[in-house]
Amino acid sequence: MKWDGPAAGRILVAFEKLFGGGRGVRRHPRTNLRHVELEDGALLVEQSPRGAGEWAERARAGRRVAWVVARDGTPLARVNDGEITMLEPNDEG
Repeated sequence: MKWDGPAAGRILVAFEKLFGGGRGVRRHPRTNLRHVELEDGALLVEQSPRGAGEWAERARAGRRVAWVVARDGTPLARVNDGEITMLEPNDEG
């Protein structure tokens, strides 16, 4: 599959903003989760620590986990403590 999302370098810059309190970090009005806008309408959204999933558990443990999601909500990549994993369609694990 051809990667059609933001460049890895831009994702990492946004990741550092998200967890370092940089400019451009916003909070979602309903979930209160922090996010940073990326190119093409994609967002880098922090992992919610609520819930029973593996990634929520990691967030509760203090790990820095975020997701790159497309405008339509499709997950494109996961960033776990600064390491980017590009996701295939239907691969959220």
